[in-house]
Amino acid sequence: MPLDINTLLVVTVVNIVALALISPAVMGPRLGAAANAARWSLVAHAASWIFMISSNLWPETWLDHLLSTLAVGGFAATHCLLFHALGGWLGPRRFAGGVRTLAWLVPLGYALLFGNYAWRVGWANFLLSAQLVLLAIACFRPRTTLRGRWRYVVAAGMAAMAVLTLGRGLLGAFTDLYPTFLTPHPWNVAAMLMTNLVPLIANFAILGGWHEEAENALHQQAVTDPLTSLLNRRGWLEVAQPLVANANRYSLPLALLMVDIDFFKRINDSYGHKAGDRALQALSSLLGGSRRASDVAARVGGEEFCLLLPGSDAEAGGRVDRHLRAQLAELVAQLGHPLDFSSGLAVLQPGESLERLMTRADRALYAAKESGRGKMQVDAGEPLPALGAA
Repeated sequence: MPLDINTLLVVTVVNIVALALISPAVMGPRLGAAANAARWSLVAHAASWIFMISSNLWPETWLDHLLSTLAVGGFAATHCLLFHALGGWLGPRRFAGGVRTLAWLVPLGYALLFGNYAWRVGWANFLLSAQLVLLAIACFRPRTTLRGRWRYVVAAGMAAMAVLTLGRGLLGAFTDLYPTFLTPHPWNVAAMLMTNLVPLIANFAILGGWHEEAENALHQQAVTDPLTSLLNRRGWLEVAQPLVANANRYSLPLALLMVDIDFFKRINDSYGHKAGDRALQALSSLLGGSRRASDVAARVGGEEFCLLLPGSDAEAGGRVDRHLRAQLAELVAQLGHPLDFSSGLAVLQPGESLERLMTRADRALYAAKESGRGKMQVDAGEPLPALGAA
């Protein structure tokens, strides 16, 4: 049975408008920048199809000129918004400038070439297909922790639409087989069918990206200390245990610096709990700002912090401690009260677990406290009693 292009067009518009209307109810009002861009891409896509179907009511008039230009511009904006969403989820994407440039060139060229059907159809479809190709490419090689398979669904849909859009441009620009937008040519029918299918599939994929983003945000909340923005104890164990296991596996050096604020209770009692919070934040900013990309900083107790130093020995750990103390001295004047810390350093022994390493670093920290505070002690590496022993 032959497919009616007008019916397909109406169904396309209804489907896309429905997706745009339903998405706020499904995704909710509070969205990140990426999910918000994805939702607005649906709105732009729906508006574009409304402009396109409306333009056919006044063929070859100024209204047709205006509405169809708005339509192709809207399609280009849709791709630009979706590209922005991918960048938010997957990290900075290559060719972002190219996608934005094409978003301006598509409607500009279409408007200027409107008097020549072949030229305007070729221009719009060629450039839109280029945007779609760049969108498909943008789904690969993520630079964030978001690596779900939804990316491949988006890439497949964009690639399919790029082929069909390019074909429609070739037919309109170089043949007489596609004289109007509503021509029931098999390629145009196939493109309209895919235009019905791809937004639906892509919308589910976008929901997948939004869901993965939300899950990642919840996990970050679960492993992050809200006061200092460092890892909490749960996050510390998640990140530090694999690093210790890796150091054991490949016999790599690794050191642990355990830090505790001196006389923290006195700060709270003398200057108030807000001053205590500021002290915690000051020390955490030093630990977080001074570390290398491979180092791991965490708040593991009330005023106790850990700094894991992969690739470091006792000498390197000592340099880190001295650097922190020098920086802290510069902050004390801003805080308005004394602030110092004691620290214990332990270097990983062959086959040692994170728990044992922390116990030895804590032992060194206790020794620093006992010997006068405000200094670092290095654990000598004497054997510890067996776990569970009295």
